[in-house]
Amino acid sequence: MKHCKIKIEKDVPAKMRDGVTLYADVYRPDAEGEFPVLLTRLPYSKIFGLHFLRPDVLAENGYIVVVQDVRGRFASEGEFIPYINEANDGYDTVEWAARLPQANGKVGMFGLSYYGYTQLLAAMAEPPSLKVIVPTMSQNNMTDVFNDHDGALELGAWASWSIESILPDLIVRNITDPEEQELAFEKWTKDMDNLEEWYKFKPINAWPPIKNTGAMPYFTEILDYPLDHPHWKNTSVKNNYDKVKTPGLHIGGWYDCFLDKTIANFLGGHRQGLGDKLVIGPWTHGNFISMIGDRDFGTAAGSWGEAAMHERHIEWFNHWLKGELLPQTAPIQIFTMGINKWQGAKNWPLENTNFTPLYFHSDGKANTRIGDGTASFNRPKATGNSDKFVYDPENPVPSHGGGTLHKAIQADGPRDQRELELREDILCYTTAPLTEELEVTGPIEVTLWAKTDAVNTDFTAKIMDVMPDGTAFNLTEGIIRASKQHGDTVQNEIQRYTINLWATSNVFLPGHSIRVEISSSNFPRFDANPNTGASFINTTESVIANQTIFHDAEHPSHILLPIIK
Repeated sequence: MKHCKIKIEKDVPAKMRDGVTLYADVYRPDAEGEFPVLLTRLPYSKIFGLHFLRPDVLAENGYIVVVQDVRGRFASEGEFIPYINEANDGYDTVEWAARLPQANGKVGMFGLSYYGYTQLLAAMAEPPSLKVIVPTMSQNNMTDVFNDHDGALELGAWASWSIESILPDLIVRNITDPEEQELAFEKWTKDMDNLEEWYKFKPINAWPPIKNTGAMPYFTEILDYPLDHPHWKNTSVKNNYDKVKTPGLHIGGWYDCFLDKTIANFLGGHRQGLGDKLVIGPWTHGNFISMIGDRDFGTAAGSWGEAAMHERHIEWFNHWLKGELLPQTAPIQIFTMGINKWQGAKNWPLENTNFTPLYFHSDGKANTRIGDGTASFNRPKATGNSDKFVYDPENPVPSHGGGTLHKAIQADGPRDQRELELREDILCYTTAPLTEELEVTGPIEVTLWAKTDAVNTDFTAKIMDVMPDGTAFNLTEGIIRASKQHGDTVQNEIQRYTINLWATSNVFLPGHSIRVEISSSNFPRFDANPNTGASFINTTESVIANQTIFHDAEHPSHILLPIIK
């Protein structure tokens, strides 16, 4: 069936196991017969929240499409606490949807970001009617995403998502007096306009844009939960992939804030032989276009625009829910930047990957891009070589591009880093211009031998593609909180740190250089470490840290590149 007429039912109730009623809009083919069901469950309004797929288009192609407000959001009853009810509610909704009039008992799910994760949590609960999912740019647990990104808090994402995407509806639900509600929205507008300044507020758990409304108590409560709190375990798929038996099409972006989670979600099904597929473009969160950040990746990058996005979803659903054949493609489809082409692969990492260390060198003054820092594939032979910089938590390195998810000017994607690289608290290690193409595709990590005079601190890393004219575009980045790897044995000790930069796919062209930045902050993507052993979540006090990065024969600091032969 192709492009049939449709009819829409508004606010269809579904009662959950605890008696709470959730409401959905249901789009149906206006035709006789039974149809598979496509379900999405989101916190952003079933009326306005679907940004990348149109339910009417899916329904026109022979599906009953259910778009549901999750618990405690918009039309649905109950209290909203991120993710905590999505496994049980997902199970109950899938089975309810499978029994709708004209439904044939087979259900697929789709959605992006939060409503990508509602699919995985539902799949983890193993509803028998769920046959297929398409989690796009999705999480796999909550701690890694927000308060434990290798020990750091993703401050910008947590704060801006909460105030921008979640708070307005909670104001409507929790502040019923019209005058008080109007005042709350006036304050919300001002806070949104000044969000970049609010990121600097300390302590974070008293953050006025949310604290003063009283509408979102979980914001500060969750930040104080220890990592072994049951809340985190109940909202995590990361250690439960054996329960996810539903084949998934996983869609991600090299500059997406959930890139590593998307890859992990794919591998969770791929290793079980479920028939999962993975697509990664050069995209940021929710943007499937060719112009990403400051770079135009060409027509091929934008080939997953609105029309193609619907087509790929429908192909996938038609296969698993209607028995139609899929186009013959490799299970992994990735976009390689630099040459701006798609390539297929069978496994991740790619089978022809040669993990190769690129070592850091200097004569002791790698500070800034005009310093003497270099990088080469030659292992250091000398002893005692090191670089020093001062990290001041009150003047952190600003986030500029990357896999961010926060409200700011030029917040995400590839951005020219040259201005930032004039800061003395950024060490730059740059190769000589390359004489031939070099493809780097796969997971990337930095091994750093470092010492700090602080009781706790952070170390950060970025990798850049430096153009012949000097423009330096970031590819991927990472952070490690010292105590995350070494507990209390940090101060004045040389320690080996591993910084996970997630992954990329880029061909460094002839005349280009590879540059690695090392520093101690990337704010507000990550909260600044106060260097005191405490966190700005609960404190306003900070001290300066003196950092030393070693790169000699005994301490060969390097970035491990997945070079494709």
